[in-house]
Amino acid sequence: MAHYTNYFVEALRNRVASDIILYEGSKSITAGYLLNSAYSLASALHDSGVNKGDRVVMAVKPGIEFLQVMYANMMVGTIISIIDPEMGRENYLQKLKQFAPDHAFVDSKLILLNEHPLLKFAVLRLNKTVPSFPRIQNCQLFTTGSWLPLFQKHRKVARLIKRQAPTLNFTPIEENSDFLITYTSGTLSEPKGVVHHYSGLSNSIKHLTKLLLDNKDEVLATHLPHYALLGINAGIKVYLWENGMDPASKVRFILERNITTLFGPPSDFVPIINYLNRKAAEFPDCVRNIYLGSAPIYNSFLSRLVPLSNTLKITCMYGMTESLLVTIQDGREKLAYTTQGDLVGKPFTNVALSIADDGEICIHSDQIYSHYWQMEKTQNLHFTGDIGKIDDLGRLILLGRKKDMIIRGNFNIYPGLYEPTIHQIDGVKEAVMVGIYNDEKADEEIVLVIDGEEKLTAQNVMKQLTAGKYSIDKEALPDKIILRPIPHSGRQAKIDRKQLVEQLTAENR
Repeated sequence: MAHYTNYFVEALRNRVASDIILYEGSKSITAGYLLNSAYSLASALHDSGVNKGDRVVMAVKPGIEFLQVMYANMMVGTIISIIDPEMGRENYLQKLKQFAPDHAFVDSKLILLNEHPLLKFAVLRLNKTVPSFPRIQNCQLFTTGSWLPLFQKHRKVARLIKRQAPTLNFTPIEENSDFLITYTSGTLSEPKGVVHHYSGLSNSIKHLTKLLLDNKDEVLATHLPHYALLGINAGIKVYLWENGMDPASKVRFILERNITTLFGPPSDFVPIINYLNRKAAEFPDCVRNIYLGSAPIYNSFLSRLVPLSNTLKITCMYGMTESLLVTIQDGREKLAYTTQGDLVGKPFTNVALSIADDGEICIHSDQIYSHYWQMEKTQNLHFTGDIGKIDDLGRLILLGRKKDMIIRGNFNIYPGLYEPTIHQIDGVKEAVMVGIYNDEKADEEIVLVIDGEEKLTAQNVMKQLTAGKYSIDKEALPDKIILRPIPHSGRQAKIDRKQLVEQLTAENR
């Protein structure tokens, strides 16, 4: 087998071949089988015309096949974009059009629903939204998951893996090569793809791995595929679970598998906290560490989590798509911080912070993104859009957001992307999306305020946002729709978002 310079592949090669590295339901995979199956798939892809630098889009369910596809593409050296199919049709198509993939790896169910409108209609009667993957011209299709009768020409990943891999020497992949594109909503209608090279992503994984080095017997549960990569590189076992499981099932899952480590945004843990409080129970003793990230971690959330265990270590991480890990802070110390602002802690190794004249936080990091897709290479300094300060102990304190971005769960939501679509709905005069923090959920709620005609109802608006011509991202769907006049201010009578937020916050008290 060829030798690779890629950090992720080399880390997998260095694992004991017989080690089970991932559990998915009743299935599991060893390091050796993952390496060999990925190599077989990479060889088959190479024979099928997949080459270094080709653009690949992935819509594959997290699991064993996801890892096989990911590692195979690393070996070939493609540029991967993982675009969530569960979003508004127009937005999804726009991102696919901008990325213009040469090849697509897609769950067969997403293809089937697109090819069979009657089946899709039947499923829509049971679900509000049905993700599907459109037919793309000049794009080679590879399918994962169950075998299904598809009309499109495609190659099944499982069959390609079963082939006997020839001895091929792939071109070594440079660590500064572009690798992964993650789309943010962006502040404009034009999609914004953040491009990471291997070096930046591997440095992020190395930082996370250092957090686990003292606990080699850790067992991680997650629903996010990048934490599976963390487990492989840290030498620990990873269990994939369905994030939609009810909290009682999650607690049983934790106890039965002796889970020691959990990663996720605060909103992932709110149902478990509520369940344990109803049962007057503590957090399972086997869990030693919870790592929180991907969203603001408010003290109101920590004040509900901390009393559930005296021994649980809570670690809070602040980061963003452009630089995944910026600062780290102990959760109990964060809860004890009562000074103005949100304490997010000291920077990770090789992360340098500075504050611009207007108070905006700037980052220089070894994890910094390469550039935005179809834009020139970025400088090493990233302007975050957050306002903050650095205290005498070198800790970063957030004071607010420069942008109007709403963060809910694991997602960044930009109102400017969706408001133009909402304005097109018949009867809507003006529409504004704002984020209002909900203490019970430990997360922001999206409130859509509409000034509309009398015939307009909140139910009708939600129906049109969920499916059809005016559908928007599933993750951006509002928690509440309020019909009322919208405040304006200034000489040009612009929408006063700040005043609107203050009004809604006061009314919720």
